[in-house]
Amino acid sequence: MFKMALLCRVLCSRGVRCATERRRRLAQVAQLAQRLRRSVQPPGTLRYDRGMFPRWLGVSVVFFAVACGPPAAQPTVGPVPTAQPKAPPTAPVPTAAPSSTATLVEPAPPPPPPPPVPPPKFAPPFERTAESTDGTWEPLVKGGEGEPALLYRTTVHPHPIKGFIYAAIVAIDLTRTHIQLVAGTEEPETKTVPESKRTGLVPLDKQDDLLVIINGGFMAKHGKYGMMVGGDEFLTPREDACAVAKRKDGSMWIGSWSELKGKNAELDYYRQTPVCMIEKGALHPDLDDDYKRRKWGGQNDGRKDTRRSAVGLDASGKILFYGLGEWVFPKDMAVAMKAAGAVNAAQLDINWSYTRFLIMGKPTPGAPIQVVDTLIPKIEHTKRGYVEKPATRDFFYVTRKRP
Repeated sequence: MFKMALLCRVLCSRGVRCATERRRRLAQVAQLAQRLRRSVQPPGTLRYDRGMFPRWLGVSVVFFAVACGPPAAQPTVGPVPTAQPKAPPTAPVPTAAPSSTATLVEPAPPPPPPPPVPPPKFAPPFERTAESTDGTWEPLVKGGEGEPALLYRTTVHPHPIKGFIYAAIVAIDLTRTHIQLVAGTEEPETKTVPESKRTGLVPLDKQDDLLVIINGGFMAKHGKYGMMVGGDEFLTPREDACAVAKRKDGSMWIGSWSELKGKNAELDYYRQTPVCMIEKGALHPDLDDDYKRRKWGGQNDGRKDTRRSAVGLDASGKILFYGLGEWVFPKDMAVAMKAAGAVNAAQLDINWSYTRFLIMGKPTPGAPIQVVDTLIPKIEHTKRGYVEKPATRDFFYVTRKRP
């Protein structure tokens, strides 16, 4: 009986309809009850015990009903979540190597080097005759907005005992200026260059940037020192001379002609002078000889102390020094130039009438370019000389470089 109940429950749990199964199982129960009844009666006994059958049958029906009753409510089970496979660890994405065809970003160019001026302050050559401002550089011609001056000046007392002898020295920044040579209308004398190429004037297109005018060298009759401008040779160069030259790349050069000989094709211009006062940092030995120093000239009465001018270069080649000395001997001029920082120096013209350092400008807005100041007092000039009135002697002019 218990087996029957268990079977029915299993069948019902499998979804068999209990109504149909109940009818079939009732028949089976009736047959089973009849067999059991027979098995408990003595053989040959046909007695029918009504009390016993209904009690047993009732118990069987109860068990059957329990077994085949309505199926037990099954708990509602949601969809079983499918276990998600664990994602493999993400490998780092390799960075692609730069392609050989990729456009490379050029690094920013380094800032330009600072201007070479003012030069370092220097100790006066002789403490006994020095003044407190000797060796201290002061602005002379201003530069652009936020820039140092283009030209600086200082004073040197180059004589050991004569305090009235002095030289004014100017430092010119060659990285921000141009220096050009111009032939005068008369000097140097020449038979090879036409007058049309010796205007004696600063070109009109250069006058807006004009800063200063500097005197040139000796007259032709005082040594016949050579000169060339733009390929036009006014005088043939001397073998024993010093020279001030500008290369076509814009750099300046001062030294013995023997080192420059044969390089005319590399030069924009040259102007020869007496032998170099200073070369490679050393003063010329003839400066100490009363007789030999005559090569640097003197006054008409034979005196050697007079106004003298000279130009020199520092060791970097980025500063041009101009010196103008009062009552100086050739050696005094050389001592002053070396103290300022010149490692090579050449003397230009001498005497009151021919030495020039004129500061050019416009005194008022709209005024024409003219001389507005001089390096030292009592320099002979005309206000519009070199820009309107032609110069008879060769000269240098300095202009501001355009950005």
